[in-house]
Amino acid sequence: RKEIAAPEGQGEEGMRVMESGGGVVATTGGADRWWLRDGKFELEKPGTGSKVLTSSPRTVGQVRARPPYDRDAALVTHFFGDFNGDGFSDEAFVFACTAPHAYHATRVVFAANGTGDADADGLSDADEAAIASDPYSRDTDGDGLLDGWEVNGLPRGIQLGEMIGLFDAKAEGAEKDRRLHPLRQDVIVNVSYFEGVDPAQFRKEMPRVQKAYRDMACSNVDGSHGVWVHFRELPMVPRSEQHMPWWDVGNKHFPAKERGIMHWMQVTPHGGGQSGETADMGGSGNGWAVFAHEFGHQLGLSHTGDWAPGWCPLYTSMMNYAYHYSFDGSGDKPHFSNGEFRSAVLDERKLVERLEFPIEKLRFLSNHPFRFPLKDNGDGTTLVDWNQNGVFDTGTVEADVNYGGSTHAGERKTIGLVGSAAPVAYIGDRCFMAASDHKHTVVNVRGYKGSGGGSEAWTAEAAVPHSATTFDPVLVGGPDAGWLFVRRFDGWAAARVTPAPSAAEAPKVSAPVHLAGLPACDLSAVRIGGRLLVVSRHDDDRLEYRWLTPGEKPELSGATALQLTSSVPVGIAAGADGRLTVVSSTRHPDKGPFCMQVTTLSVQGDAVTEGTPEWTHGHGHNHCTSRPSVVWHKGGADAAPQLVVFHTGWTDGNSCWTAWRTTRIGNRALDDGWLTSQLYDEWTRSRVACGFADGPQGTVYTFRWDPGDHHDWKVNTLFAAYNGYGIDDQPMRDFDDGAKISRWGIRQSILTMRRLKEDETPPKPVVPAAARPE
Repeated sequence: RKEIAAPEGQGEEGMRVMESGGGVVATTGGADRWWLRDGKFELEKPGTGSKVLTSSPRTVGQVRARPPYDRDAALVTHFFGDFNGDGFSDEAFVFACTAPHAYHATRVVFAANGTGDADADGLSDADEAAIASDPYSRDTDGDGLLDGWEVNGLPRGIQLGEMIGLFDAKAEGAEKDRRLHPLRQDVIVNVSYFEGVDPAQFRKEMPRVQKAYRDMACSNVDGSHGVWVHFRELPMVPRSEQHMPWWDVGNKHFPAKERGIMHWMQVTPHGGGQSGETADMGGSGNGWAVFAHEFGHQLGLSHTGDWAPGWCPLYTSMMNYAYHYSFDGSGDKPHFSNGEFRSAVLDERKLVERLEFPIEKLRFLSNHPFRFPLKDNGDGTTLVDWNQNGVFDTGTVEADVNYGGSTHAGERKTIGLVGSAAPVAYIGDRCFMAASDHKHTVVNVRGYKGSGGGSEAWTAEAAVPHSATTFDPVLVGGPDAGWLFVRRFDGWAAARVTPAPSAAEAPKVSAPVHLAGLPACDLSAVRIGGRLLVVSRHDDDRLEYRWLTPGEKPELSGATALQLTSSVPVGIAAGADGRLTVVSSTRHPDKGPFCMQVTTLSVQGDAVTEGTPEWTHGHGHNHCTSRPSVVWHKGGADAAPQLVVFHTGWTDGNSCWTAWRTTRIGNRALDDGWLTSQLYDEWTRSRVACGFADGPQGTVYTFRWDPGDHHDWKVNTLFAAYNGYGIDDQPMRDFDDGAKISRWGIRQSILTMRRLKEDETPPKPVVPAAARPE
């Protein structure tokens, strides 16, 4: 026995001295702890975390126990207990983590027990020495599977099956690669084929899945890299169960005793799939790329690499929707990203058109889906035309660079149920919206309050008298007042809209005045000076224009025919030069009906002169199936205005349209100078036109949700979004997929729990008799 002085200022009363992880710690009733160092007690400094020592050379530098994916995690508390039932006190540390999201993690340091299996992992110290695993770490490779399991077999009587063997130290080459290994991260996935899928065909896909994960840059203890994926096949899912959600199929076919150790995936004859993120179940179609993508979700990967914006052009991962099925124009090249380009931060509000990488590494950016122009800068860097204006700018530019095949107009906020499209327009410096109620009894107008306090808000509705209609209203803005056009059974009526004194009040709307000279057909209008140019579209696609002079008794001129024709109501925008831009839709001689055209109109007095119509997006391959919204957008102080069109695309079998944004760009090599991107996704569909307005309160985009009830989204739900040009307010960058899986996802994903059904008995753990707790 050796006497050692108590910590300075502390007496022996109430003091507890104990072994912990091979070291000696002293505690009192307070929060302080002292560690025995060279014969005296040293106070642990706040914020330094645990200083547990063990006799393991490998563990000494790492045993601070901090979560490996969030090394800045804050220590919340710690406590002691015999967690593995070996009779020795272990120590647990609870950390508050912020990456990859906010959560608490409990990390345990197990005390060496001196029984010949120091870490109580089921593998003796002698066996661990023979295979170079860590005798003081229960899970040397950090894959969530104990070293003993990976050598001697899994617990609970789980058999690995014919497709995977157990680790054999004498095995070499490919045979060794097929087996579990305590020095290399392994993950096991059960596969349940849908009846109708040929297992022999999918077995040919398995090696490509395995290669994708083994090519990851994350390193293993044995010097290899990547994650080793192993497959097990379960009985097929009969056709009678294939209508069930994948989670219900999984709960039925994934044996309860195997959860917490391995994963489960259903394989269907369809495309696409879904998986729980950082979970143990999911499903995919019958192909290697989609399987690897969906299984990546289970192992903790998202579509964005932990950055908020999606479709980052530098995140080359198959998790990124931009490169899911193809990379650099090839279906054989999808892969996981190793974070090679993560030093380049892309902020769409201030992009620099130069990247610090050689052009050979970046040529994929010039291919689908982004097709950015590139130029070798001659010094190992590469110039990128992010805004597609046809030049490499020397300053910063603003551009939506993560469009790919899809972009967004901002977060969608529900407004309510409506029975029509919801056009928006600026009156003065405030934005207003009009829409019919979903019962078609009245048209309502409301004003936008703005985004004060971080939330977007609208005023109460102003009901327009005698406005019941089944047709979409038309709203036209102006510097002092706007005009609302409502088509009733007897033709068109117009009402004057003026802002209330306060932005919090509903707008003022006059009683509609019948316009006897306007035919009962589609109508479009634009404010020019003190008058409105009104364009009527007849059922035979003829267009004609009239001048409307507002007042108590609006005056309407006679009709003048236009040579231009359109299959939809046209969209009109006035440019800074006084000319008008008209967007129409008509039949293309090769591409078929509803193809978009752009025509410039010059106005002199009452006369309107037409320019030559121009097909958009590759000589006509661009559909417009409802009234488009047209604006001229100036993306910066030195930027030239860009023509931007918000429109709907081709219909599906339920007469629903997808939404699109088409922009005139300076890069004429890209689809004749037109950049067209889908808004949101293929599931975001409507049966009415979208609306868009740009002004002092920002961009406002509206559309009605019509594809079907989805959670709390009902058919006829009106949405408004406030970022129509897709300029993200958060940066994006490349991401190391393997680092997240190896340091976090591979363990977190199988550490799941579920409620047992009443008739289920939880599996009993297999505990050696000598270590069995009371």
